[in-house]
Amino acid sequence: MSDAAPQGSRRIGGDFRVAWVAGEVSGDLIAAGSVDRLGAESNVVQRGVGGPAMRAAGLRCDAGIDQLSVRGYVEVLRHLPRLLRLRARLAELYTRWPADCFVGVDAPDFNLALERRIRARGIPTVHMVGPSIWAWRAKRKHTIASSADHLLLVFPFEPPLYADTGIQAHFVGHPMADQIEFDPDPEAARRALGITGANAFGMHGDHRVFVDSRADHGRGAQGRWICLLPGSRPDEILQHGPLMIDVAQQIARKHPHSTFLIPAASPLLHRMLAQQVVAGVREAADRIFLVSGNARACIAASDQVLAASGTACLEAALLGRPMVVIYRMPAASYAWMRRQQLQPWVGLPNILAGRFLVPELIQGAARTGPVVEALEGQWRDQDQRHRLKDAFLQMHRALRQDCARQTATVIRRILGGDSVRTRW
Repeated sequence: MSDAAPQGSRRIGGDFRVAWVAGEVSGDLIAAGSVDRLGAESNVVQRGVGGPAMRAAGLRCDAGIDQLSVRGYVEVLRHLPRLLRLRARLAELYTRWPADCFVGVDAPDFNLALERRIRARGIPTVHMVGPSIWAWRAKRKHTIASSADHLLLVFPFEPPLYADTGIQAHFVGHPMADQIEFDPDPEAARRALGITGANAFGMHGDHRVFVDSRADHGRGAQGRWICLLPGSRPDEILQHGPLMIDVAQQIARKHPHSTFLIPAASPLLHRMLAQQVVAGVREAADRIFLVSGNARACIAASDQVLAASGTACLEAALLGRPMVVIYRMPAASYAWMRRQQLQPWVGLPNILAGRFLVPELIQGAARTGPVVEALEGQWRDQDQRHRLKDAFLQMHRALRQDCARQTATVIRRILGGDSVRTRW
């Protein structure tokens, strides 16, 4: 095995080499802009583990992101031998290459141990997207500091949390804020989705569940559009799908001109949601539309959002849409999470604001009646919706920092052997 160059050294001649490992679809999307920005420099070669976005940005892929996208304790245990072999192979590959800088994107359970191995060979390591130590398991920050030389953070309140660890923490902004224009025209989004009262809307695949070929139901200025975001994992669909469908029917009884959009993140989730709708919809089926993908367009097309806690809540805030946040999980998991929880908020908009900007109904509180009342109360209070929009605009401005440029700058300085000042 060839020795890696000492940390902070400058490569003499040839190209700089950057290795990336993204473990999930979200990481692939977050890192793609930075890969593209670095790739524009003729003396930087990049390889690693990524998905379609990073590959399109120019990453030479040594493994597909699907090899790391494993969720749930049982699934991880089942795949653990394979994941351990993959991690060992990647550590060997990038130290033999050798990389001048290694960047792990999110997926801390996989990447932090990989970063620790690579760092031990003298290669500078970067971890992009910090684990949510501000929400639970705060002691993880010391594990991060033992694995990475630099930490690239997407929220402005995060760098000071690492002040006692010795790691160089940089706020680089959130790439989603760079991609999203605040408060887009909902009518334009509806037209782009092709959903109108006069046209049939067929679901993709073999499921043609909702067809609206009758006259317009009052959509547009006088209608009310609600986006339902049950989550991006099968277990989340099982927990939240039937509840959201029931909420839609309850609201439809009170507001006959309502339209409901449910984006499905994958073909599997599309099939699951279609089955839930067929089983659960007793009325208002012509106003519930299941859409393949296009979550951002569905949020933009809506007046209000009902979302399972997660990145979708931040996306809705950056689009300027009022929302109600829910979340359910198995009782044992919830009891464990509650013991680890460090703050009273669950939804990212509330965490960023440091207060309850939007309603949260978690676990036992996430029932049809309370959820409907929360949505209705928010809908009735127009002044509150205006205040929410102002708060979301400030959030958008704070997070829009050109993440790709900031990240590429940090990596470029590491490649050049320069020290990088921590940005607080």
